[in-house]
Amino acid sequence: MNTLPPDPDPVPVTPPTASHRVIAAFERITEAGRPEIWTTLRAVEDVLVDAKTVDERVKAGEALPLAGTVVAVQDLIDVAGQPSGHGVPETSAPVVARLTAAGAIVLGKTGAAMVSGTWDRTKAGGNGAAVAVALGIVDLALSTGGAVPAALNAVAAVQPTRGLLPGSDGVSVYSNGLLPAHRALSVMTGGDRSWPADVRLGAGEHPRLAYPADLPLGEAAALALETTVARLTASGAVLTPISAREPAFDGFDAFVVPTVPEHPGIAEALADPAGVGHRLASCTAFANLLDVAAVSVPVLPGDRRPFGVTFLTRAFEDQIALDLATVCTDEPMTPYPEPGEDVVVFGAHLRGQPLNAELTGLGARFGGPVRTIGGYRMVLLATEPPQPGVVPGGGGRGGGPGGGAPAAFERFAAPLKEPFVLDRVELDDGTAPLAVRCLAAEGPGLDRYESWRGYVRFASTAGSRDPG
Repeated sequence: MNTLPPDPDPVPVTPPTASHRVIAAFERITEAGRPEIWTTLRAVEDVLVDAKTVDERVKAGEALPLAGTVVAVQDLIDVAGQPSGHGVPETSAPVVARLTAAGAIVLGKTGAAMVSGTWDRTKAGGNGAAVAVALGIVDLALSTGGAVPAALNAVAAVQPTRGLLPGSDGVSVYSNGLLPAHRALSVMTGGDRSWPADVRLGAGEHPRLAYPADLPLGEAAALALETTVARLTASGAVLTPISAREPAFDGFDAFVVPTVPEHPGIAEALADPAGVGHRLASCTAFANLLDVAAVSVPVLPGDRRPFGVTFLTRAFEDQIALDLATVCTDEPMTPYPEPGEDVVVFGAHLRGQPLNAELTGLGARFGGPVRTIGGYRMVLLATEPPQPGVVPGGGGRGGGPGGGAPAAFERFAAPLKEPFVLDRVELDDGTAPLAVRCLAAEGPGLDRYESWRGYVRFASTAGSRDPG
């Protein structure tokens, strides 16, 4: 009998270097044939010098979170050595300087003037920054144009709370998907305002959202809103229609609105820029009167019409807007603000359990399931509601972590009563976060159920019986 040799182990794919990514970007510029989107395009030799420097820094072992990320910057934002409306600045704007320090490479500057769209040249496309992203020339673009150009080109836009980015209120980050924008914002954040100690990092399993019921919308915009409301409702959110004339956050965690009401032709937009601009901004205009964070995404990324929505949240609740937007994009989202405290819970504080509201009411954000190492055991305590106690000894099993702001974390921890304490617990990933557990407790063992949810399933079917 003949046998074939085993398949060789797959060869790891080497990620492209910064130099390769720059060369690919210039090739896409040639293929696209859209010179009108640029006000200044740097010489390829100069950009490759920057890319080689990034590659050398990476080779030397330097951690660069944006290594090789190719960026376009709107003309109104300073880039050192590049012409702007007030001359040639010697230094870059802080947001640009932070991007390049993290390994990003500026390709050139884009214009703020109206250009034709990416997918249909007869349609308006907003500014050049959004078009450069949509064409895949750059990974990111910084713009002062807000969400409208992003919607017209089916890309994402994130505009953080005013003051979180240094010296650049009103700057939006455009990208294909939220993850590149999220990484860039994590690097750029740190301006005149800082995160409050009690910032909310989540809105719970059933966030409350309002959406406008009386906006005049074209077919694509109406379908965008209808589709989003259905997806959010299916995910557990509670949606309420309100009048767009009386927006208020009272009673709601966020607003969701169509980003643009229609997609006008480029000829009309150039003939009447003020009128068309006013119409396009009508869905989100009230946000300019409020201190908010905004995240805009295409509802169906494969649909090239202006088929998108914008999530608006209170100032500093950027994380909530990002999390809600991922319902449309299906992207994993790690925390944007970093002031949180992680805590692992095992029983009645888990999602869907009776005490979970003690966490979500303080703005805690679910981080994911975890598993302890084998040095712990779980016992059933005589509490109301029923809860487990995780104690040293035996085989430990998992729970779920949450994260909240420091001040909110203190408010959660303060009322804990015996036998519960906040103490470190060792997880199988090598970390040791704080957890709600017991230093010692007596009760029937629950180890056979693997987790508290396993025991709850048993109790719901078997009735009140000895869990052992």
